[in-house]
Amino acid sequence: MGMNKYFIFDESGNLGSTGRYFVIACIETSNYKSLNNYMKNKLGKAKRLFIELACLHSHEIKAKDAYPCIKYHIAETLVTKDVRVSYIVADLKHIKPSLLKEKNIFYNYLMKLLLDKLISANDDGSTINIIYDNHTTKVGSVNSLSEYLQLYFIYDKGYDINFNFKSMDSDAANAYSVQVADYFANAVYSYYEFGIDMYYQLYTPIVNKAIHFPSKKFAK
Repeated sequence: MGMNKYFIFDESGNLGSTGRYFVIACIETSNYKSLNNYMKNKLGKAKRLFIELACLHSHEIKAKDAYPCIKYHIAETLVTKDVRVSYIVADLKHIKPSLLKEKNIFYNYLMKLLLDKLISANDDGSTINIIYDNHTTKVGSVNSLSEYLQLYFIYDKGYDINFNFKSMDSDAANAYSVQVADYFANAVYSYYEFGIDMYYQLYTPIVNKAIHFPSKKFAK
């Protein structure tokens, strides 16, 4: 019997306007409810401690707004959970400007490169749930991404996998898992863009895949 896996995505950086790097981060788990409850508990405590952050959004504290102690605590405790993290980081200095203009195509391509390292024929018979923040400006539509990835994995690769795609509002009461991806994406981006490795190093015990693109020209 196949497994029921969840791949939860968020991004950090942008495609071409400012900054050198763009990150797509992935949280992998087979226990979505446990992960959701974990983050709900952590951010609930943070909001009670820091009232000034609680009023910014209904349910979330975005990583970019969070104090260092919050980001540090989430990283150091997440590594004790049954999760793995992966990411792809693009060095935009070495991406053709014409490709950066087609943000939707480039985003989908990076997603394919990352998932190609996470999904294999061993997942035949499994259900893969792809979840991501619906605030992203890089995805033209859920259909665009889902059709592209399913064509690749089911038809090109020949895998027998059932895919479910879902975009979620990260500020929704049932989307705390998306916020986990936000914190990991922020840690990875801070490391590559600004050289801040305090949070990134905490995640290293659970890093599954780390992909640099383009691999031959990537610089850090």
